[in-house]
Amino acid sequence: MLLVTLIWMCLFVGHVYRLRQRMRQRRFALQAHQDTLRGMMRQLEDLASTDELTGLYNRRRFLRMAEVELSRLRKGHQSGLALIDLDHFKRINDIHGHATGDRVLQTFAAVARSCLRDDDVLARYGGEEFVLLLPNTDAEQFSACCERLREAFANAQPTDVCIEAGHLSLSIGLTLLNAGDDLDESLQQADEALYCAKRSGRNRCARAWESVRA
Repeated sequence: MLLVTLIWMCLFVGHVYRLRQRMRQRRFALQAHQDTLRGMMRQLEDLASTDELTGLYNRRRFLRMAEVELSRLRKGHQSGLALIDLDHFKRINDIHGHATGDRVLQTFAAVARSCLRDDDVLARYGGEEFVLLLPNTDAEQFSACCERLREAFANAQPTDVCIEAGHLSLSIGLTLLNAGDDLDESLQQADEALYCAKRSGRNRCARAWESVRA
């Protein structure tokens, strides 16, 4: 009788051990499946937030990020907001074709990345227009950054296209964000400054705060 009991207990312990092993394997498999799903969700979020051609943020993602940044601004601190338009872009498309136009857009994105900080936010706003947000800056630093970007793009040469360095330019409209500002109104100010830059001959930066002082 004792031998039978021992055999039964050994069989029972072995069964319990195998059940635990299977449960552990299933937990590992479930965890791996959840990690895969999280990775896929992140990829989908990136695709939904990114401009396919340039790899920059798209307009919708930028507006969300800008609203968050604006809500974090405290009195006495500023952020820079700029609208950027590539000059004579329609002419580039008409003369050289849309493939060349796409390459010019990609060239701008690459040049801009090299000029900006990791925390700066650049997005394709639509067509040949881009929008830039510089957190924690002031008028002097923001102006210097935009001028560097303008000059770098003017000296850029897109690869595999018939456009030489010195034949590209852009115009930028700048404004400053302060605590309590409305994002739509600030974008309108940047757009009006951009219009001034275009009207004044293109290939230049125009600052909304200078027109206010004037």
